[in-house]
Amino acid sequence: MKKLILAGLTIALMFIIGCGGAALLQAPKITGVVADSNSVTLTWEADTTIENDTDFQGYNVYVSTDSTELLVSDGENLNKFNATVITGNTYTVTGLSKDTVYYFQVRTVNTDDKVGDYNTDVPYVQMSPRPGYVIGQLTMEISSADSNETGCALRFETGEVLDEVNGEFPNADVFADKVDADSAQLVTASARTNGRSTLIAKLDTTVYSYDNWDFSGYTFGNDDRQVIRINDLLLCKTEEGNYVKVLIQDVDLTNNTVSLKFAYQNLADYPYLSP
Repeated sequence: MKKLILAGLTIALMFIIGCGGAALLQAPKITGVVADSNSVTLTWEADTTIENDTDFQGYNVYVSTDSTELLVSDGENLNKFNATVITGNTYTVTGLSKDTVYYFQVRTVNTDDKVGDYNTDVPYVQMSPRPGYVIGQLTMEISSADSNETGCALRFETGEVLDEVNGEFPNADVFADKVDADSAQLVTASARTNGRSTLIAKLDTTVYSYDNWDFSGYTFGNDDRQVIRINDLLLCKTEEGNYVKVLIQDVDLTNNTVSLKFAYQNLADYPYLSP
């Protein structure tokens, strides 16, 4: 009888010790981040090995203004942003300030509501919400620099379309210029007396999207003008160090107009273009 009791106790102890609960699962890699005026939408990879695991429940999203807070292996004490566990692979964080840089992280939650470690390849992504796009139309400057063209210049910070006065653009960042019958260009206003200084770069749209502020690894040049065509994506930098994305929507060489939409990043020197 004693042997039977001891055997039973041994089996019970083995069951208790062996029953460690659901496994902690690997965190996904964040693959996309798109900012709006007061929100950021995250997208992360769907790993079937993780999501088909019987211990998988879903994901939590964490938001902080201090990246070091997110670099802890134990995520139990972190405050998740989502009210309920996320079962998909995208999530929008709302109520953000355009004057703040945020750090975002995604971790996996198991069926015991336990949170796994962060992804070591992409521990977090950083983003600042940007103001919404402003859509405008500029008249190309088609005569000499001492003229008074109407509505051919632009101030990025305010979205104002400005006139040329005696060949000057003192409050403008850029102006539209007709090169010849076949081409137009966007030129920094500092090309004229008292104009504001703006750098202008043309981006490869197979690499960069106007929906995204992630230009990590991009090296900004020193060009002060770019020939523009429909669907060109430009990145500008104002004299204060603020970045602006510009999408050329139309170049009408017959009516001498340029239609564009742009987003002005109100935080100077953000995003950081190099790693």
